[in-house]
Amino acid sequence: MNTWNDVERRGGPERRVYSAGTLLRSAVSPRRMVGRRSSDRRYPMLDRFDSGMVALAIILMLLSVTDSVFTLTLISRGGTEVNPFMNALLGHSVWAFTTVKMLLTAIPAVVLVAAGNLLLFNRWRARSILAAMVGLYVGLIAYEVILLSIS
Repeated sequence: MNTWNDVERRGGPERRVYSAGTLLRSAVSPRRMVGRRSSDRRYPMLDRFDSGMVALAIILMLLSVTDSVFTLTLISRGGTEVNPFMNALLGHSVWAFTTVKMLLTAIPAVVLVAAGNLLLFNRWRARSILAAMVGLYVGLIAYEVILLSIS
C-alpha cells in the first residue's frame, strides 16, 4: 500500500544537475543556505557559502602567496626547494613555479568551500580539512620566518 509520501509525484528527468556553471552562478547570485530536500541535505553543495569557510580559503591563499615569496627569498639566499616537482618547475621558470603553486592551493580551497559540511574520506568534514590546511601553512610560514632570520 502506497501513501502519498511513497509515490514520486513529479514526472520527467531530474532537473537538479550540479556543474561548474552551478558554482559560478552561485558565486554571482547565491540563493540557498540549506537544502530543502533530504538529498540536498545529504550532499550539501549549496549556493551560499559559509563566510567562515570563505575567510579560511582567502587566508589559505594569502599564506600560499607568502610561502611563495619566502621560498623564493630563501632560494635567492642559497636555499633549495625540497619538493622535487616544485624544484623542477623552479628550474624551468619562476612563473611556472608560482602559477602551479597557486593552482595547487586554489583548486582544493574552492572545492572545500563548495563542499562545506560534506563528510570527506568517510571521516572529516571539508571545513575541518580547510582549517587544518590553514594551520599547516601557518606552521610552514613560522618555519620559513625562522630560516629567514638565521640566513
